[in-house]
Amino acid sequence: MKTNLPLQSTAWLVFEKMVYLAVSLAITVALARYLEPSQFGGLSYLLALVALFMPFMSMGLNSIVSRELLLRPDDVDQIIGSSLFIRLVASVSVTLIVVSASSFYLSDDNTMFFSILMISSIASAAQVIDFWLQAQLANRYAVFLRLLVLVFFSLIRIVAIYKAADFSLFVYLIAFELAATGLLYLMIYQRLSGRLLRLRITFEEIKGLWRDARWLLMSGIAAIIYLKIDQVMLGIMLDNYAVGVYAAAARISEVWYFIPAAIITSFFPQLVKTRIENVDTYGRDLQKLNDALLVLSISVAIAVSSSSSWLLPLLFGEAYIDSVSILVVHVWVAVFVFMRSLLSKWLLIENLLKLSMASQILGAVVNVCLNYYLIPLHGPLGAAYATVVSYSVAAYIVLFLHPRLWVMAVIITRSFLLPLRLLKHGRRLYAIS
Repeated sequence: MKTNLPLQSTAWLVFEKMVYLAVSLAITVALARYLEPSQFGGLSYLLALVALFMPFMSMGLNSIVSRELLLRPDDVDQIIGSSLFIRLVASVSVTLIVVSASSFYLSDDNTMFFSILMISSIASAAQVIDFWLQAQLANRYAVFLRLLVLVFFSLIRIVAIYKAADFSLFVYLIAFELAATGLLYLMIYQRLSGRLLRLRITFEEIKGLWRDARWLLMSGIAAIIYLKIDQVMLGIMLDNYAVGVYAAAARISEVWYFIPAAIITSFFPQLVKTRIENVDTYGRDLQKLNDALLVLSISVAIAVSSSSSWLLPLLFGEAYIDSVSILVVHVWVAVFVFMRSLLSKWLLIENLLKLSMASQILGAVVNVCLNYYLIPLHGPLGAAYATVVSYSVAAYIVLFLHPRLWVMAVIITRSFLLPLRLLKHGRRLYAIS
């Protein structure tokens, strides 16, 4: 199979995310306008609840699978087979437990909708195929798959809105989309490799994957807590309206996160290789990538915050006017989200998985505590402040707390000092002495 170079692979991912940005944002805006803040908040609350359990279903395997496929290309069958088995067992187990208990913390209608979404999420186990595509630098195939699903279900949503469909239909469409994506991943793996039926499950492989993945599992749980707990706590402590106006602002803010994901995903194989071959070049590449991520994130934050007063009402309507002040604050999370993308991959390359877990847990604890304190005082705006502070803790402040993290603390600090470095070094900014 022909593969792409890192920049070509990045181009495919950026192309996908640009299309995804346009289509999904248009659909979100149309859906938010149709449902209005309270029902839109109810749907966002359900999705946030499902998201809280997704790390238990992925079992922290995502980056581990990518790394193992890069380091052991001859063991593809057992790596994919064993990781798929782990995720299927975990997904079914988690779904059975949380669905059985959902009636204790959700209304009857929400229990049914939540159960449907959780059951359909089992199909996400097949996303391990995406990591094989990443390792092959063959992202164009995954791009085609995801865009096909996106466009197809987006068209159905538009028709549903035009026909004034009931709230429940939009829940069912999300469930069908999750299931279709998983099935198509398996089909594309068989089409490209012809080895779907040759996948093997071995105890040794499961044990090896779990040995490292357990730390990333905890990191993933912590990461999703400080990404989604704000909407869950708003739903519990306030109401669906608060979730709705917050979710609208967060949607505009978070839609830009595809930028670091696309860049770091494509350059990860090259970073792994450079770490082995040339440590000096590796350090320079880390600095260049982090500088680029900081510049991009600040550019996004300035552009969005300065235009929020007219952009958000224009898109979502006057019913979401309370979302403006939330967006002005929330969009600055991007600065730390962008750099955390690189930090997470660096922690994986350096095998500092316990420290990765600790940093994520600290960020999650800070977020929950600040939400608990600030939401009663400031409502959804308080949740936005809590998110910004918690991300700054997990992506930067925590790096000063352990000597093995000081390398990245220096790199990120140097990025913050980029203007001064440019004045001092000019074109020799990245020269290796």
